[in-house]
This record gives sequence, structure tokens and C-alpha cells, in this order.
Amino acid sequence: MNARAKKKEPLRSAYLITGSDETKVEKAVRRLKQRVIADSGTDLNIDLFDAREHMALEVIQAANTLPFGAGPRLVLVTHAGAWGKSDKNAILSFLADPPLGSVLALIGSGIKKNEALFKAVAGCGQVLAFEAPRHAGLAHWAREQARQFGIKLGPAEAGRLVFLAGADQRSILSELDKLAAGLGPGQVSMDDIDNLCWSSAETKIWDLTDALGSGDRATVFRQVEALFGEHAAPVAVFFSIAKHFRSLAMVAEAAGRGEDAYQSALALGLKPFPAKKIAEQSRNFAAARLKRATCILAELDADLKGRKDMRPDLALEMAVAKIMDLMT
Repeated sequence: MNARAKKKEPLRSAYLITGSDETKVEKAVRRLKQRVIADSGTDLNIDLFDAREHMALEVIQAANTLPFGAGPRLVLVTHAGAWGKSDKNAILSFLADPPLGSVLALIGSGIKKNEALFKAVAGCGQVLAFEAPRHAGLAHWAREQARQFGIKLGPAEAGRLVFLAGADQRSILSELDKLAAGLGPGQVSMDDIDNLCWSSAETKIWDLTDALGSGDRATVFRQVEALFGEHAAPVAVFFSIAKHFRSLAMVAEAAGRGEDAYQSALALGLKPFPAKKIAEQSRNFAAARLKRATCILAELDADLKGRKDMRPDLALEMAVAKIMDLMT
């Protein structure tokens, strides 16, 4: 055996695998299972329980059962934080003198650092805590994950991917897998993401309001057509546009009073990225333009409620065109 070869670290008697980064939690659990299978040569030494359905005594009974062969027995308990005081106390007693060859893994949130159970696991085993990146750091995280798929994302492309996939890490990984399968290794462009990645009607509405605020006429009408092509209700599209312009007007008004546009947008309850967009777009509209846009939207509201005998989608497109004319 090569003296430099890394020796396997002995398995601990207990593990607590927790945190908001579900992908890392799942990876840690998978590695633990693979280690037990490799050491024992079978998956028969792995028992799985759910703390929402099984009492601690059932788990302890499994953990006290002799393993097959010479390998360890692994007892996995998901949603471990769901146990009440009596079940947790039973596990505490078990951990005071765990049997040789038994590995107990508690998985999930709900066991706090100041709890006796947390301290007991840390004392005789190991706590593995994985926290997900904050929303602002998801684009950087996506770029790092992309390398594992053999593809490369620039900052703008990663931001677009996160916007489309949302804050769910599994969704981001799924879209990265799709990009890698569809494109192969190499750099991923913005068009690649827009063409291959899933885009919801909600995302398309955001793209529409974003283009409206930026004055991008071509994108505005492309997004309107895409929404109607997916049978989006004109009234729903109208409400999204009206809400966007209401935010623009409030931020522009605050800026006119000398207040910071970005902070004003955050005060409306917007997340950092949309708040930044609103702050930037508010500079594209003078107060008079925003007032006129508000009037156009009020007229559209009346038309959608039956003031004119006109198809709702056509009424919305005409109103959008009038708003775009304000930008020229």
C-alpha cells in the first residue's frame, strides 16, 4: 500500500447532518451510505426511519441490531427535529453508550445548538451543518456548480439562470444539467439560457415589465406575444404592469424629494435585484411621463372592464404602445 495513500477516517457513532443547503445535506447522506456499503459489502446494513412516523425506540432497536458481516450498521433518521422531548431523551440515553458497529445519523433541521441532543451528537460523533448561499450569492454558486457539469457561465448568464430557476438549488442544478446535455462542454450564452431553460409565465411578465421600464420596445412586444401565446390572461398582465409603474412612480417621487432611489425601492418590500432594477428604471421617466403612463393604465383598466367593445389583448397591446411612445 502506498504510504501516501489517504487512510479512511473511522466512522463515528453518531452524525447530525443539517442545514438549509439541501443539496449538500443529500450529498453528505449519500456519501455516508456509500461508505457503509463499501465497508460491509451490502446495503442490508442500512435502515431508514422518519421521525414524523417512527418513535425513537424503533430507531434504537434497529441501531442495537447486529450488522450483517463485519461492516457497520447505519441507521438514518430523516426529519429528526420532529421528535418530541421524550423521543429525544431516549436517543440521549442511547448515545451515552452506543454499541460498537452502530452508526446513527440524524438528518434535518429542528435540533438547535443549545439542545442536549445536539451537544451529545457533537460529543460522541460529528455535526455536519451546511448552509445555503444567500440569494445574492446564488449566481456565484451557480457558476461554481456549472464547472462540475463541464460548462462555463459568465456573471450575467449566471444571474439570468438564477432568475429563471428561482432560489431553489435543485432547480438551478436541473437547469445546469439541461444546458450541459443540450450544449456540451464550453461557454454558455444568454441566448442558450433563454432558449433551453424553463421560463414561467411569471418570469415572462417580469421580462415584460423590465423591458417597459427600460424602454426596450422590441422586447416588450415580443414578451407580450409570448404571454398571450401561452394563454396568459390580459387582466393578469395588466395588474403586473400597473404594479410595476406604481413602484416606479413611488420611487421617482422619493428621488424627487432627495431620497435614495434604491433604498426607497427596498422600502416597498422588493428584494435587492428587483429594487435595483426599479431604481435604475425610475430615472428613465420624468414625473410628467409617469403621470401620463398612470393615466394610460387607468384608461386600460376601464377598457378591460367593458368601457369599450374591444378584445382585452388588443386593448392591452394598444396601451403598451402608448406607454412606449412616452419613451421616445
